[in-house]
Amino acid sequence: GIPTAAGTAAVLDRLGIDGRVIVAPYIGRPGQPVEGLAELAARAECVYLVPYFDHDPGPPMQTTEWGTPWVPHYATHRPFPFTPDSSVRDVERYAWPDPDHYDYEWARRMAARFAPDYAIRGPYWKPLLCQVFDLLGTEDTMVTMLTQPHLFEALLERVAAVTIGYVQRFVAVLGDDLHILYLGDDFATQRGMMISPQLWRRHLKPLYARLFEIGHRANKFVWFHACGDITAVLPDLIDIGVDVWETVQLHTLPLSPQRLKEEYGRHLTFFGAVNTQRLPFMTPEQVAAEVTTCIETLGKGGGYICGPDHHIKPDVPHANSVALFDAAQAFRRPGYTTNG
Repeated sequence: GIPTAAGTAAVLDRLGIDGRVIVAPYIGRPGQPVEGLAELAARAECVYLVPYFDHDPGPPMQTTEWGTPWVPHYATHRPFPFTPDSSVRDVERYAWPDPDHYDYEWARRMAARFAPDYAIRGPYWKPLLCQVFDLLGTEDTMVTMLTQPHLFEALLERVAAVTIGYVQRFVAVLGDDLHILYLGDDFATQRGMMISPQLWRRHLKPLYARLFEIGHRANKFVWFHACGDITAVLPDLIDIGVDVWETVQLHTLPLSPQRLKEEYGRHLTFFGAVNTQRLPFMTPEQVAAEVTTCIETLGKGGGYICGPDHHIKPDVPHANSVALFDAAQAFRRPGYTTNG
């Protein structure tokens, strides 16, 4: 079932989570709201909907507002609306989501509710490259980027137009109750970039810059999720205005935590670093020790938000999850300052 707002809030507060993530849910065309949205919103702490759309392939899949079928386990999308045989004309004719078909007013009410007591960030994720992956497939996107750049660019431009429109509306409607513009995309693995830095700079960097500028013009911090080893383009992200980098996976990086802090700590706040791949196999004491090491290294002088370096999965013992957050909260005791 759906957790109640009170139950979810109690867990978050117990773990010392002092922020809330807000999204504007997709509600479809005006006059055609998603069934049950009002009841769902009243019960949940925060809702992200993936409604059925015109391209419904039937159960057990669902379809997002982008028309991409997916299996609701870890966002596995198949089949894809586009193929390498698609044309730019196909892209133009596609039923793209309209930025006006999201419930920004609901998001505003949720932000206003929590803003007095928590750091509010949103709208969460809103990728560019990964959205093209969901429309064309990861492998075909990689190939098409080089063999049919006109098709890739047409898809990316339409995705960016929708995303920029959404973010502009989201930031404007939430106003001062939004503290952090929270976005993300994935373009790296644990061994390095998925695409060359040159292609990244050509296709993606200018679009990210436009998104980040929306936040900075509204006096918001920019928090960006990009996991894996992105060190090849980390200076570029700093250059276009990333304030917080999520999520720092230390075990994937070619430089030590000390060097990471020395080279980039003046420009970035780091989020993450506690290794979730080891989390299932550690003792609570070992978890606490790793948290302490991360805080003392990356948090020296400030600029570090302690947390897991990716999602905490179901195979992690409950005691280890609690140990992670309890160890982090221990640094809030009298005697520890906000600047390390």
